[in-house]
Amino acid sequence: MESTEYLAELLAQFNLERGAPPSEILEKYLEKTLQIKFQRILITEDSLKEEFLRYHEAFVKILKILQSMDQKLEMSLFSSDQLAKFFFNQGVYAVCKDNYLQAGEKFREAYNLNKNHIHLLIYMGIILTMRKNYYAAEKYFADALKRDPNNNDVWFYAAENFLKAGIYKKAIEYFEKAKKLNPTNNEIAFRLKDCRDAMLKKAKPGGKETVLRRIVQYIRNAFEK
Repeated sequence: MESTEYLAELLAQFNLERGAPPSEILEKYLEKTLQIKFQRILITEDSLKEEFLRYHEAFVKILKILQSMDQKLEMSLFSSDQLAKFFFNQGVYAVCKDNYLQAGEKFREAYNLNKNHIHLLIYMGIILTMRKNYYAAEKYFADALKRDPNNNDVWFYAAENFLKAGIYKKAIEYFEKAKKLNPTNNEIAFRLKDCRDAMLKKAKPGGKETVLRRIVQYIRNAFEK
């Protein structure tokens, strides 16, 4: 009885009642988590992130309760597009929980089904930046920019990747572009300062890297896991 009441509470989050078929639960879950307001990078969007986590956790709990009642949501109910979206959501959830290894695995599964998902490409680039695989991350960001050159999140996180890779001129160029597209992002001013400070530090005697050292470092980063 208790689990039945709890199931009703969870279903209510998706405007559903007890007895809703699994296919409808899946449809409503995807409808909620793919709202326009979530179509951005959620890492620093605390209120949106918490709301997204709540929907995803509710859906997972519903699946577990249905399974205990022998009403499993069969994978055959997912279309290829729905499955890609579900894997993507799992990846976003893992990123929001700082589980980057699992996030990478889920994003890869989603990528195998849909290579044109703009936010998937950005998240994959972010994961690779965190792993210090800057060269591979750059390729995902470049792909994302081809698909949506007016997406300020792409420019911002691509700039972050260049900053961490020590390619400061490119980082400044990309941060400036992100600023034009999203003038309200105050974080960009701090990032631009970081870039210019790093450039000044490198220009000081004894602080400048040789070209050979920079090439070696860049290649090494490309092969890091």
